[in-house]
Amino acid sequence: MTELFPRLEILPPSQRRIWPELCAIPKDFVLYEGTALALHLGHRESADFDFFGGRKFDVRALETGIPFLAGAKIIQRAEDTLTAIVQRGGPVRISFFGVPELPPLEPPLVVKDNGLQVASLLDLAGTKASVIQVRAQARDYIDMDALMTLGKVSLATALAAAAKIYGPSFNPQITLKALSYFDDGNLRDLAEAMKLRLVTAARETDLDHLPGIEPTGRDFGHEL
Repeated sequence: MTELFPRLEILPPSQRRIWPELCAIPKDFVLYEGTALALHLGHRESADFDFFGGRKFDVRALETGIPFLAGAKIIQRAEDTLTAIVQRGGPVRISFFGVPELPPLEPPLVVKDNGLQVASLLDLAGTKASVIQVRAQARDYIDMDALMTLGKVSLATALAAAAKIYGPSFNPQITLKALSYFDDGNLRDLAEAMKLRLVTAARETDLDHLPGIEPTGRDFGHEL
């Protein structure tokens, strides 16, 4: 967390308009992904709201229980998954996922003005270290660089967090290789200085000496 959290300036105008309405989000959903990280660090604009819940949920009940989803365009409705486009002078994409297998390492932060729960930097670092293995998108590499330079979360800590979240299915070596290769997707567009920082961090990370991570749960949040 930074002193300026939440960095609302990273939200486009439509997302800023719906921000007060997000108070209707059930409290068992936590904001993750790029927008959550940008609200912490303010390093890039981010538009989508991706909410993860720690249990399965009734999709229809969620859809009818949130006022701002009335009249929204539903683009995905599946088991434990709901994605909608809400118009607020422009499209706002909002997704909900039931992810019981995503144990939080730290309590989410609670934003004072609308009660929104935002995942901790440690949890975001762990999920980002994992997602980099499966998609080659510049924004994920920008996020990882911001975690290290602005969030002061070392690559070793991010890998340790991912290992704690995902267990044996997470191979940290794959993340190190991904952070050293920029020929896929739009990764060639990354700034050379950023590429160098990522490669250096990957090279200097000792997988035999990752820090220990002790989860503290998510039964409460820090109101800000």
